[in-house]
Amino acid sequence: MNGESRLMVYMLGGFEMYYGGAPIQFRKKLTAKPLLLLQLLLNNREAGVSRRTVMEALYGEDAQIDTGNSLNATVSQLRKLLKDTRLPQENYIHVRMDRYYFESSFLTWVDTEAVTALRQEADLASGNHRLEILYQICDLYHGRFLPELDGEIWVEIARADYQRLYRDSLNEICRTLNERGAYDEILRLTGVAAKLFPFDEWQVWQQECLIHQGRIKEAYELYRQVERLYLTELDAPPPERMRSRFRSPEKEPWRKADNISAVRRWLRDSDLDGPCCIPFPSFLYMYSLITRLNAITDTPFCLLLCTLNSSDGRVNPTAREFHGAMEQLEGVLETSLRWEDVFTRYSRSQFLVTLLGAPEENSGVVASRIQQRFAEAIGDQKLRLNCQVMKAEELMAEKKPREE
Repeated sequence: MNGESRLMVYMLGGFEMYYGGAPIQFRKKLTAKPLLLLQLLLNNREAGVSRRTVMEALYGEDAQIDTGNSLNATVSQLRKLLKDTRLPQENYIHVRMDRYYFESSFLTWVDTEAVTALRQEADLASGNHRLEILYQICDLYHGRFLPELDGEIWVEIARADYQRLYRDSLNEICRTLNERGAYDEILRLTGVAAKLFPFDEWQVWQQECLIHQGRIKEAYELYRQVERLYLTELDAPPPERMRSRFRSPEKEPWRKADNISAVRRWLRDSDLDGPCCIPFPSFLYMYSLITRLNAITDTPFCLLLCTLNSSDGRVNPTAREFHGAMEQLEGVLETSLRWEDVFTRYSRSQFLVTLLGAPEENSGVVASRIQQRFAEAIGDQKLRLNCQVMKAEELMAEKKPREE
């Protein structure tokens, strides 16, 4: 596609133009109105753009005012901009029947046109040929449509369309590959997608693949990363589909052992070295088992809630320093707790810890050790760690006795 007489236009992931393999440089910023007009026309090269649409895209609410002279001036500026590049000297901007077009005597390729045409071709294809076309769509999609133009209405509308096209294509690829057991390829493709759109739940596919491959530790670590991302950025739990995978082993027909030795190997490979931070759904199951153990054997345990606040008592979860402090607090917990202790990220500013076999007086010592080590690690008087302890008797008093 990099022929000497070919113009290449990229708008997915950023705006770039190449002619004869060399980049086209503009003297104006990409947000200048002449370049906005160019991008609008390139994105609608075949159908053109009506005068009214052009005026609304360029001038917004001011489009109702007489902006004819302004539009003519913008067109002239764009023609001059193009003339000052290494493109052949042509009149690229044409007006016919009140519609504006970008036209050239040489071949022009635009990535948005290509993905749209490929999707139409895929809808008429089947089998491996359809899969190959869907792959081409994903290979061409390098990111959000014209990311430099956030807030432009026409850009946001087109951006949503191209993102949906990419999402639908990749999901279909993943479903096909999943049926074929091509889990590594799904991980590769969704790894790219998760970097582009971390909140579009591509990690669900990744988690499924890791579990199917028996890579349980990696699945747990992935969940922890997603849990941290959602709590930090959205103050919300991870997607329900990710949480449910730790609650529905009966839906995993692949996990069938021929003998007890196979089960032992699977459990050994899945074992997590403690103390460790586990996903919140797993923590709930762990807590349920501990309370049952306490009811049967009277084994002592405590809950420890570690809350990070500003020194004046206000929580400031949006500050970058606060996020870094939570990462440091996790490291302090890993070095301060015992092997049998587990903890989870309860919120964007809190960790919840179970201290199994620890009487109340010992849990106070643990809390003090955590606070001291955190203060040494953070070295910031603007942040304060508050640790609250609840002993087993208080926790079990809230549970209703089981009827015989």
